[in-house]
Amino acid sequence: MSSIEIIRDHNLPQSQIMDLADQVMVDIAEEYSLMLQWQGDKLFIKHPQTKGYLHADSDNIRIKLKLGFLLLPMSVSLKQMIEETLDELLPTSVCASR
Repeated sequence: MSSIEIIRDHNLPQSQIMDLADQVMVDIAEEYSLMLQWQGDKLFIKHPQTKGYLHADSDNIRIKLKLGFLLLPMSVSLKQMIEETLDELLPTSVCASR
């Protein structure tokens, strides 16, 4: 099982970061047939071959996914797609990656 973890710092208001988190994951969910469900400030991500979450708080966005065996070949492209989408949506002056 492979893991993806992405963290981006920000200084946006909570409502704005929640909207941005939604934008990031909706496109990716459609591309990879992921099911999404918000619980508080966490967006849980489900698929028969992956599970994880996006946590959007006042300091950063953290995305953590565990990929099943069948998605291993796609792990690099999936991570790259998430990072590129975050980089496009987050203002560069407030975005720092870890």
